[in-house]
Amino acid sequence: MPVNPADLRDMLRADAFGLVLGLLLILTGLATLVFGSVLRRRAVSLLWLGAFSLLYGSRLLERAGILRLSFDVPTAVWERIDAAMTYTVPIPIVLFARAIFPAWRRFWTSGAIGLAGFAVYGVIADATLDHAHSAGTVNNGIAIAFFVGVIGWVYRPGLTPSRELQALRIGALSVSVAAVADNLRGMKVLAFPGPDLEPIGFTVLIASLATVATWRVVADAHQLVVINRELDIARQIQSSILPQAMPQMRGLTVVSRYRPLTAVAGDFYDFVEIDTERLGILVADVAGHGVPAALLASMVKVALAAQRDHADSPAAVLAGMNQTLCGRLAGQYVTAAYLFIDIRSRMIRYGAAGHPPMLRSTRGNGEVDEVEQNGLMLGFVQNHGYTELQEVLRRDDRFLLYTDGLIEACNADDEFFGIERLKASLTAATARHAEDATDDLLTSVHRWSGRPAGDDLTLVLVDWNDRETT
Repeated sequence: MPVNPADLRDMLRADAFGLVLGLLLILTGLATLVFGSVLRRRAVSLLWLGAFSLLYGSRLLERAGILRLSFDVPTAVWERIDAAMTYTVPIPIVLFARAIFPAWRRFWTSGAIGLAGFAVYGVIADATLDHAHSAGTVNNGIAIAFFVGVIGWVYRPGLTPSRELQALRIGALSVSVAAVADNLRGMKVLAFPGPDLEPIGFTVLIASLATVATWRVVADAHQLVVINRELDIARQIQSSILPQAMPQMRGLTVVSRYRPLTAVAGDFYDFVEIDTERLGILVADVAGHGVPAALLASMVKVALAAQRDHADSPAAVLAGMNQTLCGRLAGQYVTAAYLFIDIRSRMIRYGAAGHPPMLRSTRGNGEVDEVEQNGLMLGFVQNHGYTELQEVLRRDDRFLLYTDGLIEACNADDEFFGIERLKASLTAATARHAEDATDDLLTSVHRWSGRPAGDDLTLVLVDWNDRETT
């Protein structure tokens, strides 16, 4: 059907407000969706707000006569599209409210399910009756009841005054008055000239909700900065409680590697240097990760420091630490392994508390043995006694103490690296210097796993070279 220029100008003039507002809402919706996607979980509310803005702006555009004229689509199809959007458009704004008011999650979830059910009903009814907006009267009634409920909810007594509440009230009042007026006009209860008021009201609502959502995102970002700053301080503190240098004893080479899963960790290691020829080595693992585990790890250091008078006895050290930690770990526990090396007597003592076995190899032939002398985990049972084993310090001995993050590293099939692979890696590094051998072990684990670590990881490798003492 041909349209003369005068009719086209009149149509453009009549549609100008809807076109401009629709385009603005679509652009706003797209920008909000992109921004919310970048922020991910911290901005679910922005995703729903963007979806609503995009859907509502699209409905304004498709209602414009000049846009419909630009496409060779029957009017009945446009009306079906318009009806489907009308039934659907409230759903994302209700889901936005669900995300931004978690205390009322169940209420808003029920509302979203109800609206989704009605939208399905409306679309099916239109298709069955071959008539767009066949559920229009019901939709008008639902819309009026919904917006009256919104006004009652945001203006109910007992709410704590805040700038967020003030912004929500402005948006809710604007859209509710406009939407109720338009729906009453649609039901022919009211009659007044001029365009629909609802788009104006919804624009004010979107601006209000976007303001609230932005405030919350900014507040979350600020809180994240504060948390990161505190974590950085915690990282510095934890770093300060770890050994700042390796023990320097004639004939011994000691190497350590410490890889926390997060900024701070529950893994811990320390040395007790009794004199120039006697050394105690502790490797411990607090259950859990992050700040709570790191706080408990600092308690482990205090507990170890209190055992210096009997640092030559792993059994006494572990028993004393257990007494100190029992009742102070808030339901958590600690595994630990303690190795004592006496260079003068050419002797070692070893004991552990629920910890993976120490590995002992001879650099001459590469044979690797598991050394296990375990008791209960620390902090688990008061007055628990521990045992220790004593053996001769052999020529070219190599000892490996580690936390379970090393052997429980998983590959894509969720298979543990395991102690047998660790022993094979230690054998392969027989001829390597302690520093290089330690790095080789970590490389073997990372290559086999092929994915980021799932636990804190600590290891201490000790090489004995009796040639340096003769």
